[in-house]
Amino acid sequence: MKATKTLLGRAAALAGAVALTTVGLVGVAAPAQAAAAGTITLNPTSGSVTDNPMLSQATTSAACPTGFGDQAALRVGPVGGQVANLNRIASDTGYDTAPFTLAANRSMATALAGTPANGDYVVVIECLSELNGVHPDRFETVITVNGGNWRAKGAVDPVVPTTTVLGASPAGPVEAGTAVTLTATVDPAAAAGTVSFRNGSTAVGTAPVSGGTAAITISTLPVGSNSLTAQFTPADPAAFGPSTSTEVNVQVTAPGAVNKGQEITAEIVGGGLSLEVAGTAVALSGGVVGGTATGTLNTATVTDLRGTSAGWNLTGQVEDFVGPAGATIDGNQLGWTPNAGKVSGSGTATAGAAAAPGTGLGETRTLCRADEGSSAGTFECGAGLGLGIPDTTTPGSYAGTLTLTLV
Repeated sequence: MKATKTLLGRAAALAGAVALTTVGLVGVAAPAQAAAAGTITLNPTSGSVTDNPMLSQATTSAACPTGFGDQAALRVGPVGGQVANLNRIASDTGYDTAPFTLAANRSMATALAGTPANGDYVVVIECLSELNGVHPDRFETVITVNGGNWRAKGAVDPVVPTTTVLGASPAGPVEAGTAVTLTATVDPAAAAGTVSFRNGSTAVGTAPVSGGTAAITISTLPVGSNSLTAQFTPADPAAFGPSTSTEVNVQVTAPGAVNKGQEITAEIVGGGLSLEVAGTAVALSGGVVGGTATGTLNTATVTDLRGTSAGWNLTGQVEDFVGPAGATIDGNQLGWTPNAGKVSGSGTATAGAAAAPGTGLGETRTLCRADEGSSAGTFECGAGLGLGIPDTTTPGSYAGTLTLTLV
C-alpha cells in the first residue's frame, strides 16, 4: 500500500623491479631491527586457517612512514620468522597519507603452503617505496593458531543471546495434585547452564540444561490460575546470555470440580498504512545570497496497523525552487537532518541519513523508516531544513514542492 503527501517549501628506471615485487613473494624474511609502526585491526578477528579469504579487512592504525607510500603488502607468518603474502602487493600509492585498509585473497593455509602448526603468528602490513624498498618498521597484530583455527590475540567473542521457551504438560485445566511436567527449551542448544522454574515470584524447582532442554515434574500447583515462567542462567556468562520465557498459564481446579469450557473466537481485521502531515507549507528564514535559509519540516505521522509488520519507508524529494523571472535554485540545495520517534505500538522507527545542501533532496532521500518485523505502531518523523543559496542567486521569493512518499 502506498500513500503520498505534498509539502510546499519556501524557501620508468625502476619499472622492472616494481613489476617483480607486484607479482608477490612466497616468503619474506622479517626486516632486521624492525620496529612496530602500529597495529592492524582485523575483520574478522577469528576463523579457520582454510577460510578463503582469511581477512576481508586489515586496517592500519596509522599511515605508512613518509616516502614509503608507493605500495603496501599484507602478509602472515610465524612470530620472528618469514612472512608470506595474503594478496598481491597493493599499488594504489598514497599509503603514507592516512591509515588504510587491505584485504586478503587467499587463506592462511594457502599463504603458508600448508596447515600451520599451533602457536603464535603475526599478520603484518609492510610499506614500500620504489626508490628505497621496504621500510624496516611495519604494522603488526599477533594471532594464535589452535586446532586449525586462528584468533586475534586477546580477541573476545561477543556474548551469544539465548531464548527460552516454556511448555507445560498437561496444559490444563488439571485437578489439584495432578503431576505437571514443565519443560524449558533453550536456544542455542549449545548453551549450558540451569533453568529456574517459577510460579509468579515463587521458585518451584530448578534443573540443568542438557541438549537444549531442562525439565521438572511437580504436583503442588495451587488451585487457581498459575503463571509459570522459566529463567535460564548460563554456566558461562561470557559466552551466552540469560533469558526468560513468556508466561504459561496452567489452571488448577479443586478435587471433584466440574469443568465446562467455552471456546471464544474473534475475527481480527487488519488496518492500513497511512501518512498524515501537520501542515502544507514551510517558510524558511535567514535567506541571504551566499548563505543558508533554515526552517523545520512539518511533522509527518506514519501509522502501520496492517498486522503484518512488513516494514515501511518514508521518502522525500523536492523539485527545483523557482523565483523571479524564472530564476531557479537546484533542488539539491535543500538539505535536511531527519529525526524519528515512536508515539505508540511495538515497532521502532529509524531516522534517515542527513543530507547537506548541495547534495540534498533533488534526489529521493529517506526521512524515516521501520524495518520488517518492527514496523507496527504510530510514529512521528520530522527534519530540520537548510536551503543553500548560491552566490549567483537572483534575490527574490522562491518556492519549490517537497513530496513525501510512504511505501
